[in-house]
Amino acid sequence: MRPAGLYVHFPFCRRACFYCHFFKRVFRPRDAASFLPLLQRELRLRRDPGLRVDSVYFGGGSPSLLEPGQAAALLEAAARSFALDAGAEVTLEANPEDLSPARLRGLRGAGVNRLSIGVQSFQERDLRFLRRGHDAAASVAAVAMARDAGFANVSLDLMIGLPAQTARSMELNFRLLGALRPEHVSVYILENAPLPAGAQPSPERDARLYHQARRALAVLGYSHYEVSNFARPGRASRHNLKYWRMEPYIAVGPSAAGFLAGRDYRDVADLGRYGEAVRGGRLPEARSKPLDPAQRRVVTGLRLLEGIPAAALDPFREQAGFLLKEKFLVRRDENIAVPAQKILLLNEILEYFI
Repeated sequence: MRPAGLYVHFPFCRRACFYCHFFKRVFRPRDAASFLPLLQRELRLRRDPGLRVDSVYFGGGSPSLLEPGQAAALLEAAARSFALDAGAEVTLEANPEDLSPARLRGLRGAGVNRLSIGVQSFQERDLRFLRRGHDAAASVAAVAMARDAGFANVSLDLMIGLPAQTARSMELNFRLLGALRPEHVSVYILENAPLPAGAQPSPERDARLYHQARRALAVLGYSHYEVSNFARPGRASRHNLKYWRMEPYIAVGPSAAGFLAGRDYRDVADLGRYGEAVRGGRLPEARSKPLDPAQRRVVTGLRLLEGIPAAALDPFREQAGFLLKEKFLVRRDENIAVPAQKILLLNEILEYFI
């Protein structure tokens, strides 16, 4: 039976974060409740008992606004449409301020077994700049509550590139993170966001902070396995690895992107058009240009620090040869990879293959 992932897009947030570019709408409980049956209908439209789903990812938006019963109903609908593995990794993205002991116990009972918590920073001035709805104490409390509720797999998101960040504030972030001991950490660089008056973007500073984060996480026992992702042994995101290894994944919800039978698809990024299509028994897919499979393999796979099989670069021998000579690519056993010291140049490197 073919293994696959399942991505579920919940497009509602209490506030619109200026740095987030995902499709979202303002959360109103009534709107969210009427939207969930549409997700269940799309799951039925994509039904394939021959797909064994071994990872589920609730993204958004803010899926931590889901009531536990609603999350359970979506997982039950998934189990009716696919062969949902009893040991599936089921991740839910969460804002610290949305979590409470009761909600966490309910989500754990519904089948969620991995949390990805959007901490972003443990420094109050950073959180004020990001206009987050929580403070550092709420992040610490959220991890403690998650542990008490039985979550043994927790990921924390941190952000680099904030105007007030310094090497010292980053050191404090990772000191606290070391005390919390999450199984997984994601580190993102803030890009294309408005800065305070007088502040200037500084890619050089951001690169220094990023590599400081890499060193700090290595000391804490995390392996750097993808551009933005670090994990303790055996705790890499099973679901996200499917994206980078070109494994199949189903996606439901407005704007959600999937990859099945070698075909990329994306649902329409519009609640009205999405609902109209699903209620009419049609897949709510937007028209899209197919990606060249050879290019896709390189563009996704080189995000991984392990790289890709050397044979995947056969269609691009001239480009690969040049990049190897200039040490923008290196050989790792049977693979070719971007060295960690140059991983922030990934976009420029990928331009050689697109």
